[in-house]
Amino acid sequence: MESALKHHALGGTPSPKPDVGINIAFLVLFTICGVLHFETFWRNKKQERLFVFNAATTAFCFTRIFATSLRVGWAYDPTNISLAASSHVFVYLGTIILIICNLWWSQRILRAQHPNFGWTVVPTFTIPIVVGLSIFTISLLITSTCLDFYSNAEGAQDAALGIGRYGAVLFALFAFLPLPILMASALAKTHPDLRDCAEDNFGRHSIIRKILVCLITAALLFTGALFRAVISFAPQAGIETAAPWYFSKACFYIFNFALEILVVIFWMVIRIDKLFIVPNGAWGPQSY
Repeated sequence: MESALKHHALGGTPSPKPDVGINIAFLVLFTICGVLHFETFWRNKKQERLFVFNAATTAFCFTRIFATSLRVGWAYDPTNISLAASSHVFVYLGTIILIICNLWWSQRILRAQHPNFGWTVVPTFTIPIVVGLSIFTISLLITSTCLDFYSNAEGAQDAALGIGRYGAVLFALFAFLPLPILMASALAKTHPDLRDCAEDNFGRHSIIRKILVCLITAALLFTGALFRAVISFAPQAGIETAAPWYFSKACFYIFNFALEILVVIFWMVIRIDKLFIVPNGAWGPQSY
């Protein structure tokens, strides 16, 4: 089958069977979850409880609605470079939203367990740095996608490959960060000098439950991000050769959409808006 791809990539070129059915199923799931998360955000906003993470999750669901829709179109027009490039771009745009949300909640947990340290310069500026780097990296990934699909120059292809590897590794690192942050925070809390320090809990339920939620989320997101980072270093092969298993459609859907929809549904079921909300305008130790 002719393809817009020049080399093998995760998921390959979609085809009417089985890709259209799979993408429509994910499109429906992400649409439902996006509506429910936005409804939760809007209901809280009307009650003057601002929790932007439900809105951010809705934005993520929109990236997946666009990505699945584009893959359906691409399946029926496999040589369409615009559809192929746009599909890849929207896949890049998505997961980092969930990763940043989880990292933000990890920062809140750190501040709750260690109010004095949690509000110092390093923890405070971690999130803005991550967000800034993510925006910069996404712009690079969009550029690399354009180079990959629209340029045949060897230098452009090498640049696209290098940028793709950089982005995959960076996002995997960001997905991993909550794990050491939360484990170090919990371990430090057992130290005799810190054990009896007052916690600044927020939202509903215990700090332990919040830590478990963030760890589960990090494990799911890091699994997908690590897989994508590892295969980005796989040898490049022309589309005319047989695709290795790690570029298969099954791997694409499992390590992208399947893990992501699990996270989005998980957040909806446990009510992240009740678990991680802090008072509007909270700033400084013991402000939660």
